[in-house]
Amino acid sequence: MASDLDFSPADFADTASAVVAACSDAADLPARMALLAEAGLTGILAPESAGGLALPLDYAVPVMQAAGAGFLAAPLMETMLLARAFGDTDTDIATALATGATTATIAWSGALGSTGGIVGRAPSVQDCQHVLVFRTDGTATLVALGDGAQALPEESLDLERPEGRVEVGTLTGPQLDANAVTRLHRSAQILRAAQILGATEDAMNRAADYARDRVQFGRALADFQAIQHHLARQCLAVETIRNSIARSLSPHCETPVAAARATFVGACDLGAKAAESAIQVHGGMGFTWDVPVHRHLRMTKALAAQGGAAALKRDVLDRLLSGQNKEEEQVHV
Repeated sequence: MASDLDFSPADFADTASAVVAACSDAADLPARMALLAEAGLTGILAPESAGGLALPLDYAVPVMQAAGAGFLAAPLMETMLLARAFGDTDTDIATALATGATTATIAWSGALGSTGGIVGRAPSVQDCQHVLVFRTDGTATLVALGDGAQALPEESLDLERPEGRVEVGTLTGPQLDANAVTRLHRSAQILRAAQILGATEDAMNRAADYARDRVQFGRALADFQAIQHHLARQCLAVETIRNSIARSLSPHCETPVAAARATFVGACDLGAKAAESAIQVHGGMGFTWDVPVHRHLRMTKALAAQGGAAALKRDVLDRLLSGQNKEEEQVHV
């Protein structure tokens, strides 16, 4: 149990950052997943029976934060969640995911009936062996690509993890029930927020470093009040997202489901605005490929779309106004 461990989630931060940095030099997705698995990151949430660490979700937060800051080109969040979800029902596939023996992703957009069809927004699906597709009855199926399913190209803002569509003919493969699917979605909201937190913090640090080093009219940019206001707003965004994640995972939170929704929606809004502000601090350079801040903005926008942030934002507001925050609060992340 986590309470018996002599380490904390923060202890994973340095390891995760080092592995993510190493992944940037890896030749392809299997090589990157192998590095992540060797460090134990793919199996953080998976049960011990599947070769995982069986840790709570808060231990995955600093890992995804490092992934966001380091432009990780791998479906790490999807792998961690799938390894945990299948841990109790299909030990073989859970073990393969946790140990890096197979690669998998999730098609976050769309749901299929019994006759199959096309779903979308599956990160890195072109290089994966399996993809989880959601079904109209609330369940999900992990289908093997090339065996009744094929990956199709799809335009994506996220250059590190380009999305793809998946055309499924026959829905065969390991299943997740409706409760497992609900838990997967709730956990993904927190981990997406953590990934956006890492991206936002890195964008802020890059903007601050540039403002200190860049001299205009005989003064560093950081000396100008307008730039200071930009940096202050970015810092506020970072701390707001960080505190929101902590609150949603706190055992004292009375409405964890509503908190997870609000955390994700808030991270999408704040992260995008902070990245745009960092781009503006860099001036014309902020829109070039020489400055990677726009890559954080692209990733944040892609994560927002994958999680359905626009529709979820309306749902969060409706629930707040109607006082329904405490519904469904038995769902654990």
